[in-house]
Amino acid sequence: MILWALALILLVCLGTVGYYQGAIRAGFSLIALLLAAVLAGPLAFVFKGILPVFGLKHPAVLAFVAPALMYLLILILFKSTALVVHKKVDTHYKYQDSDTRRMLFERLNQRLGLCLGLANAAVYFFLLCVVFSVLGYLTVQVASSDKDSFALRWSNRFADSLQKTGMDRAVAPFHPGTEFYFDAVDILGSIYHTPLLQGSLSSYPVFLTLAEKSEFKALGNDLTFQKFWQEENPTVGGLMNHEKVRPLIDDVDLYTNVVAMLGGNLKDLKGYLDTGKSEKYDDEKILGHWDFDYKGALALAKQKTPNMGTLQLRVVRAALGRLNNAKFTATLDNKAVLKIPSTNNVVTITGTWKNDGGKYSLQFADGGKKWEADARIEAQKRLIFSKDSYGLVFEK
Repeated sequence: MILWALALILLVCLGTVGYYQGAIRAGFSLIALLLAAVLAGPLAFVFKGILPVFGLKHPAVLAFVAPALMYLLILILFKSTALVVHKKVDTHYKYQDSDTRRMLFERLNQRLGLCLGLANAAVYFFLLCVVFSVLGYLTVQVASSDKDSFALRWSNRFADSLQKTGMDRAVAPFHPGTEFYFDAVDILGSIYHTPLLQGSLSSYPVFLTLAEKSEFKALGNDLTFQKFWQEENPTVGGLMNHEKVRPLIDDVDLYTNVVAMLGGNLKDLKGYLDTGKSEKYDDEKILGHWDFDYKGALALAKQKTPNMGTLQLRVVRAALGRLNNAKFTATLDNKAVLKIPSTNNVVTITGTWKNDGGKYSLQFADGGKKWEADARIEAQKRLIFSKDSYGLVFEK
């Protein structure tokens, strides 16, 4: 009922305004409403170029604010023009025509103004439904509890009313949201309600390098923050304004880089979070984070040397033990990183990987020493290559 209450209020208010303002001003407003709906999006680039001067730079914010400001600008221009035209016509009938014709004009102006005011109300109602449809798609997915803000709860009430009344289907053809917007909202909603998806997000091939950045590693290792997110069920506003999250959201360069890395398409990422598989990158099986499998490496060594003596076995165990908790990462830009924990720090060996028709070759630069290794993947979850005459086994 809230939607029809809004419709009734708009009809009464704008019908009254149209009656007292007259047909000229109400007619100009109607033209402005329709024309602005068509031009606000294409002309939004004007404000996208101006707003950064005033400190508003984030592309996600500009995508909403710039079209809204352009819409308002077009309305103001038309309404200002309407006021000038109305005064000229009104002056003509007051001072240059007969009283009879003036009274007839005023009556016509009021009656027609009422009708055009009602038409304006219908357009406003339809536009508001479009706006609530866009916002509602986001706010419904990030709703958590009664602790949500007043604006979020009311946006969800309107979105729910749109669905119940069928207005969501009526405005669907005019929905300005892009496929990127819908996919982004779906991903944000999934991550917000399922914090454990952070792990899947960091293992997505595109984000393998990004996940190694200090700010993201600090976020993942912050037990206080993780407890806050997983156990305290914060509102989306509370999560976004957290001291650990806010800087990441406000980082324009980070947002731009992430969108560029994804190629402006979120379909594959969305599917990866839902299924754990990437249609785009699954064929490149070496991509991802791999953890050293000590037992697997020891079993491989025994398999290669069945008659291994006790002393030799002890040497092998010691050598492989030094690699315990080692991690191997292969990224999209053909970089290979082997991290081996030591007593005081982590030894990082960098290199490259290459796919030779399904077989992989690795090249590493360990200080001044370079070494190569052929790698193979078994059952899509075991990566095997050699170092210092030992077979290293990693699991994804």
